[in-house]
Order: sequence, then C-alpha cells, then structure tokens
Amino acid sequence: MIISKTQLLNVLKVYNKGDNKVEKAQAARGTARADELAISRESKVKQKAMHAVRQADDIRLDKVAELKEQISAGTYTLSDDEVAEKMIERVLVDRLI
Repeated sequence: MIISKTQLLNVLKVYNKGDNKVEKAQAARGTARADELAISRESKVKQKAMHAVRQADDIRLDKVAELKEQISAGTYTLSDDEVAEKMIERVLVDRLI
C-alpha cells in the first residue's frame, strides 16, 4: 500500500480540527493565565510523522534510474490494464481519505 503525502496531510488535518476550541473558550471568558504547554502522546506521534514527511524525498532517484535503464534497454513493459488500475486505485483512495 502506498500512502501519498496528500493522504497523510488529509489525515493530519482531521486530527487538527478541534485544536482551537480551548483557545476560543478562554478568549471568550477573558481569563488571563500563565502560558502552559503540554504535548500529548498523540501530538508527539503526529509531530514525528510530519517531520518524516518533510524529510522524505518526493522522488526516489534509485527507482527513477532503474526505470530509465529498463526503458533505454527496451526491457520495461507495462500493460494498459496495469496503468488504468493504478490510476483508478489512486483516485478512489484519495476520495476516501
């Protein structure tokens, strides 16, 4: 299974939807407190995931080089059905997430 950056970012957006509710509630009450920071375990996991996504290369150069060699040698074959199947699969996954 391949998870694209778009899919990961969409999942992370879902987790971030309710984050500002506490800030809005405190602002509405007008209470002034000392700032305090507490990072949950889930937030730390999200933070690590986002860091990994930012560090990951968009293009796998080793795979590109391998495919170029196969195409140049005339040994790269891919059926129309495989291409269509992957295109449909990607569209469906992107719509679901």
